[in-house]
Amino acid sequence: MSDDSLQLSGELIQSLQDALIAADPRAREPIVGVQYLAAVMGYLVAQMPEPVEQRKGYLAELGQFIEAVFEDVESRKAPAQPPQEASGVWRPGDP
Repeated sequence: MSDDSLQLSGELIQSLQDALIAADPRAREPIVGVQYLAAVMGYLVAQMPEPVEQRKGYLAELGQFIEAVFEDVESRKAPAQPPQEASGVWRPGDP
């Protein structure tokens, strides 16, 4: 696999999603789009000239890479705010 850093951007992701939706409107559903991307990955790896066992190793590495990207993106999300507790009753005229 490439040792160079990949250039993942919101623009690239949107372009990929737009291309998938143009080919199949069902790809508006995120899981359908993800299935297309997984199918394309499997197809491209199957077309590589390396021996089958090496290509299967690539698939395992790609799975780990996908998980690492997922964990990185999840870690950057703002934590959900816990619900605030409320007590008492407010009445008009109360401070």
